[in-house]
Amino acid sequence: MSFAPSQPSSNSAIQWSRGDRAGGPVPLDFSFGWGKGKVFDWYQRMRSTSIISIQHRKEFEEPFRHEFILVSLEGGEYCRIDRRGDPDVPTQTLSSNGSDAHDTVHHLASIDGIDSDSECLVQLRFDGTIDLSFLLLICFNIRNDPKSQRYTLQRFNCYFFSWTITSILARHSVNWSTPEQLAAKVQLTATLKKRAVDPIAKQAAKLAMSCVSAVFISILQPRLRKVLRKHFRPTGFVPVRVLDRVVSIWMNRNMRPRMESVMRDVAESAMTSTLESTIESLLDSRSSVMQQTLSSSLWFDSVHEALRKTARVALRDAVWALMVKTLKSANDADIEVQQPYLPILSSDAQVAESTIPIKQDSQQVSQPPNTDKNPVVGARKWRVGGILDKFFVTGADAIADNSYDTAICSAWGMSGGLGGDAQTYEEWVASWDELWSTVREHARNEGQAVLRDIALTEAPDTGRDEVWRVVWEDLDAGFEASRPIVRDYMWETFEYATKTVVDVVSDVVFSAIQETSHHTLNVSLNQTKRKGEAHWSEVTHSELQAWIKSRIQKHGEQMLRLGSKGVHNDIKEAMARIWEQVSGASLPTDSTRST
Repeated sequence: MSFAPSQPSSNSAIQWSRGDRAGGPVPLDFSFGWGKGKVFDWYQRMRSTSIISIQHRKEFEEPFRHEFILVSLEGGEYCRIDRRGDPDVPTQTLSSNGSDAHDTVHHLASIDGIDSDSECLVQLRFDGTIDLSFLLLICFNIRNDPKSQRYTLQRFNCYFFSWTITSILARHSVNWSTPEQLAAKVQLTATLKKRAVDPIAKQAAKLAMSCVSAVFISILQPRLRKVLRKHFRPTGFVPVRVLDRVVSIWMNRNMRPRMESVMRDVAESAMTSTLESTIESLLDSRSSVMQQTLSSSLWFDSVHEALRKTARVALRDAVWALMVKTLKSANDADIEVQQPYLPILSSDAQVAESTIPIKQDSQQVSQPPNTDKNPVVGARKWRVGGILDKFFVTGADAIADNSYDTAICSAWGMSGGLGGDAQTYEEWVASWDELWSTVREHARNEGQAVLRDIALTEAPDTGRDEVWRVVWEDLDAGFEASRPIVRDYMWETFEYATKTVVDVVSDVVFSAIQETSHHTLNVSLNQTKRKGEAHWSEVTHSELQAWIKSRIQKHGEQMLRLGSKGVHNDIKEAMARIWEQVSGASLPTDSTRST
């Protein structure tokens, strides 16, 4: 970190660099754009621009111990790259806005005496395949970043400048990719089934039960409660909170196990057919989506979160299709479940079908249909007398049973188009009203159909009929009350399924990432603990990243003690932004060199 007032008189390293150079310091001024200006004129005059090595160096002079980059070029030439604050307004460097950054490059005739003024912290050695123009490209993007373009003593100082150049040159020399076999269908399907199907089925069933319960409780409007009390139905007297608990217990005991079993099987089947190809394409490191994510990430420890974001965008529509297909397929699943009703046939049909046995529920209380009415072909004999019938009114159990087969699945099925467009919760809320009106009418039609069956197969009951008449008359108010509750439950189900699949996919990819060389790179790290006693170690790219991050962390802690918060994250994020720009640059790194 360099503090401007001390520079002209006391910084011996600066005096040395000014007095022993092949030319004067050249400002890294890119105001005319890439390829134009004095710095590119200087570049054209260089005899060699192939980088042999760079050194990240730290001066001995206290108190700030300025850091800079020394570049070794083919042919024995050197240049030095520095960042300093504006010496004319030194106090501005202390402000959050900072001062103009004085970034310069020096062509040095000699580096004699450099070791007496500074020490080398890191050395990166290349094979000459990286051109000096790539280093200029890094500086170009540092100065184009809205935050790092200015010098601040706390954040975007000489330390940041040197860390960024060193990190990006090293990152540019390696590739991150996934092995081809990762996208194999067998491994992919097995992993998804093992880690995603069961949690999704359980959560979807749980929240679906909550939806049904919410609708049931919401229809208990004041007028309906009054009618229920008139006919001495417990639901009219019991507090709503207690009723909510009773309904939840009934749902979890009678409906949820059935739904989980069905959904587990159909989700597994739907996952194979709906998600497999999308995820297989995503896992292929050669795909543009995956390659972009891996290549644009500077820090390895940030790759996991970057993969999550990429997977979420890539898989969102596919996960929605999975959930819709799962819930719509639940009705047609070839799984033996207890039938909630028995068909009632006419006399002629009974004779014709007398050889076909009908499986009776051992716990069912047989009640003959009303003898005053002739049952029609296709009428259904619903089970009655369950806990909901006793608490509410006859027909409640049958409608709750039917809601599994119709209302829950239809709500999801009807929302198929909604999910593809609703990428955020706000969009989901905005488009929910029309969907919920459709679901309400579907529930009304299905419920009234069940009650028509009950009217044909059970004894007349004026109290029952009056209660249901009020239910249908006040259904709009009840559905309006439950609308936001069900809306949020369904969104939560969708989000949970998305998160589960995304977590599985991103975990699989992250654990399989391999690092390979893009350019020949040898990294030496000076791990000395005493001034003047160098202790060099050959380290990997990941070890270099860990070392740089530890220095950023330490600097951030020092700044925090001085009252500056968030320095550590601000520096890392700025470095990541600059690498993203550099890695995505379409400019050839040697495009400025005349031939």
